[in-house]
Order: sequence, then structure tokens, then C-alpha cells
Amino acid sequence: MKNVTSPHADVRKARLRLTFAYGGILVLLQVVFSIVVYALISLVVWQDVQPISDWPGISEVAHAMMFKNAMFLVVANIGGLVLVAGAAFLLAKTALRPLEQAIELQRQFTSDASHDLRTPLAVIRTETSAALHNADLSAEAAERLSIIDDQAQRMERLIDQLLTLSHVDAESALEREPTDLVVVVNGVLRSLRPLAEARRIDLSVNRSESALVMGDELKLSQLVANLVDNAIKYSPESTRVEVGVWQARDAAFVAVADRGAGIPQDERERIFLRFHRLDQARNGNGEGEGPAGHGLGLPLCRWIARAHGGDIAVDSREGKGSTFTVRLPAISS
Repeated sequence: MKNVTSPHADVRKARLRLTFAYGGILVLLQVVFSIVVYALISLVVWQDVQPISDWPGISEVAHAMMFKNAMFLVVANIGGLVLVAGAAFLLAKTALRPLEQAIELQRQFTSDASHDLRTPLAVIRTETSAALHNADLSAEAAERLSIIDDQAQRMERLIDQLLTLSHVDAESALEREPTDLVVVVNGVLRSLRPLAEARRIDLSVNRSESALVMGDELKLSQLVANLVDNAIKYSPESTRVEVGVWQARDAAFVAVADRGAGIPQDERERIFLRFHRLDQARNGNGEGEGPAGHGLGLPLCRWIARAHGGDIAVDSREGKGSTFTVRLPAISS
């Protein structure tokens, strides 16, 4: 499975692999150099010994000298390993420095751009909200303003996710505390029920059991909200979205099932990649993580799950719908 990890973590892994690669090359060169040196020393010693080879005990003396030289090279090589490790690390760090700088610039740009977009969006929403409360507004104008307000809200969600992902790149820490997933799920369903009712979606809970985890309640709420929001948008009108939460031994689960078009087998891992979007034809209402979406919600969900030591998986049948299941380590009761 492709993990949604921080680019900085990926760079650290690449640096470690590159350090081992450079270290292996340097150690190989060190060994070859030592063999060559030993062979040259042996040649010189035996050349010096050759004229006096008939002296009693000279052969033993020559072998003792060779053994001493061999031990000296072994000790030198052991000491050289420290230098090799340091040199390999510096070479790997130097090689990857441009990549680290590019990632940091990208993260900073994403964060700055997201912050800068908040102000104009807040103004747009304020103005549209004031205009929608105007009693003299025509039905057509009200509909157009509602569309503008909906899209502004959507942009705000996108900005929130971009900011979260930029914090992921900065490796922001989770604020962990004992959290009951039932409380998280109920809070999310209360906030999203109007969206479901607007599309005549029956938003129901098919399993509700206490499931305690050590987690960041805000980020867990964001995870569940993304899944439920996507399920509502993917499901045809007048269908059902079911949410379940339960605990089994040392694992806690949240499952969100929709009645949408389903996800092809070859897309079920790729949907967790950033900015990856499904084909328009498979997203009938043009929302969610399809082409009209932005491809950040599901990668963010997977990162949140994995940051808590868990994961998220999808089970889907084309034409029947999809079920996203989050598994997290539970607090033993």
C-alpha cells in the first residue's frame, strides 16, 4: 500500500538508503584498497626475504611480519568505518539538499497561499450571506448567490485541507487524549445531516458502540467528516448512507457506506494519492473526490488514520457502492 507520509519523512528514508548505498561503495573501495596494499607489502617482504631464505627461522619471521601487517590493516579498516559512515552521510545529505529545499519551498507556498485566500473568501461569504437575507431579492438572484456561497464554502474546505497537509509536511504533532469515536461520529452526523437532507439522503447509524482511542479529536472529526461528506455526495438522491462505529478487542473501527457508483479495482489505492481524481463518468453528480473535487480529502483521511497508528481501507462494488473502514488502536478497557 502506498503510504501518505510526510515528504520530509520520505526524504529521511531516502537519505538513509543513500547513506547505506554510499557507505557500501566506500567500504568496498576500502576493502579493495586494503587487499592491494597487503599484496604489495607481501611482495616487498618476500622479495627482501628471498636472498636469505635459507636462514633458520626466517620464514616464520616473514609470516609474523605479514600477520602483523594484516592486523594493522584490519584495525585501520575498523577505524576507517567511522570515517566511511560520516562521509556517506555527508554525501547523501548533500545530494538530497536541493530536494529538501524544494519541498520546504512548496510547503511554505501552500501554507502562505492558503492563508492569503482565507480573507477574500471570508468577504465573499459575508457579502453573499447579507445579500441572501435581502427580502427584495429575486428567486433567480437568490439561486445564483446560493451557488456562489456553496462554492465559497467548498473553497474554504479545500483551504483547510491544504493547510492541514502543509502541517503534515511540517510534521505537526497530534494532540492526543482519550476520545470516544461514538462522540466524534455523532458530532459529525449532526453537522452534516442538513447536507444529507438537502439531497434526500437517509443518513443513519447501523452500529453505535463505544470505541475509545488515544487520539486528536479535531483531526479524527475531520477524517470522519471527509468520509461522510464524500459518501453523501457520491450517493444518488433518495438513497442511504450508513455509518458504524465499534470496538473489537484492541482495535476501534468506523465504517462509512454509500450507494454510489463504486470504485474500479485498479483505482482503490490510487484514490488515496494526493490530487488523484476519479473519472467524471463514475462520479455522476460531479462532486466529492471526482474531477470536480480536489483530490485531497481521502489522502488526508489516510494520513490522519496512519498518524494515529491505524489505517483506512475501501471495499467497493461497481454499481453497488463503497464502504470505507477506518481501523485505529483502541484503549484497552
